[in-house]
Amino acid sequence: MNIEISAKEYRDLLDILHIADVVLSGHRRGADPRSVRHHALIHRLYSLAKGEGLDHLIRYNEGEKVYAPTDEFEQNTLAHVAVNEFGEHLFWDELINRLTERDAARHAGGRDRLNALSDSDRLAVEGPIRHRYMQEFSSKGIANLAVIEGFSNIGSEPVRTSD
Repeated sequence: MNIEISAKEYRDLLDILHIADVVLSGHRRGADPRSVRHHALIHRLYSLAKGEGLDHLIRYNEGEKVYAPTDEFEQNTLAHVAVNEFGEHLFWDELINRLTERDAARHAGGRDRLNALSDSDRLAVEGPIRHRYMQEFSSKGIANLAVIEGFSNIGSEPVRTSD
């Protein structure tokens, strides 16, 4: 397969590749074997930068034997702005969703009872709760968010991470 793109499109592709690279590995402590093929393709496409006169944006790292964005690229890329905006949006969505589900389950008499509700009944329970959290966080951010119980591990679920 051959795909022809302009130098400007290739520059945009570098942003997209960097976004993908950050999403695949930016939050991990080590390499993820599931994304080895993806990283190989990203680095193969990074390697074309020199041929397009964009070697000031992508450099070859001799020590790690990979192509990587330069400081100039890192400081001027749209990728970090997009990733940060997405992360911010995801944070608020997840916080609101999890708090809404927790409070709706309490209101319904437990998670099983909440899950047994029809879609319309569940929406009737969750809707006002979600709306209240959206109002609160839109106007005050996390200023009023607090843990009201002690930090005890008794009965708590472990924190889930990707690593």
